[in-house]
Amino acid sequence: MHKKELVAVTIPIYKSEIDKYELISLTQCIKVLSKHPIIFFAPNSLDTSFYESFCKDKISFRIERFDDEFFTGIPGYNKLMLSKQFYQRFTSFEHILIYQLDAFVFRDELEYWCKKGYYFIGAPYTFVDLDTYPIKFLTKYRTVLKFINRIGLGIYSYRHVGNGGLSLRHISKTLRLLRLCSKSASNWKSLMEDNFFMYWGNLLFPYFQLAPEKEAAKFSIELHPQKTYEMIGEKLPFGCHAFLKHDKDFWVPHFEKNGYKI
Repeated sequence: MHKKELVAVTIPIYKSEIDKYELISLTQCIKVLSKHPIIFFAPNSLDTSFYESFCKDKISFRIERFDDEFFTGIPGYNKLMLSKQFYQRFTSFEHILIYQLDAFVFRDELEYWCKKGYYFIGAPYTFVDLDTYPIKFLTKYRTVLKFINRIGLGIYSYRHVGNGGLSLRHISKTLRLLRLCSKSASNWKSLMEDNFFMYWGNLLFPYFQLAPEKEAAKFSIELHPQKTYEMIGEKLPFGCHAFLKHDKDFWVPHFEKNGYKI
């Protein structure tokens, strides 16, 4: 039996060319994470000559192809991310990093995060009122958890994580979760795929290990970057997601230090 590689960087692509911000994201990914296997995943019909030309003589890479239906919009992508067939392509690795091209990494900490023992890590939904969040049905389970802690067991607190756009996923544990919750995964249509892992990760603790919020924020920041940055001691995380969407001005000086103007 071959020993599994620790981690691969997987990049979803669905356009034949990318804009300048996506190019910044891809450039930084290759610059920082090139020691790890780089795998693009794309629709069967996509012309990938741009990516092949861009990566030529820089890194070795490969492209995994899936049915076009998974790349026609958010519902299709959610379906792919909750399908066993997707993760089965990567069973030669212990983990994969999902790196969408609106993400950015500041340094290579992949081995460190893989060895932390979590099954899913993504930017936390910090400073969000859970009672206004789409997964309102979690409220009753949070009440149960509060009661358990109140009577002295103190074994768990609800973990409000994490965004899938820059996320680290344990392959075998994710496949196990998808087999256990196959009906839920196939019916998970109205919410984003990463919410599936937040929902079942909390309900099935310790069967599925989510990173605590502060740990997740050290891995990646998306929402409320200034407040989250302060919460983790004003040290940049491993990376960030949706840097144009949430307080772009916060990220400008940090990107400039890495040689990019946004």
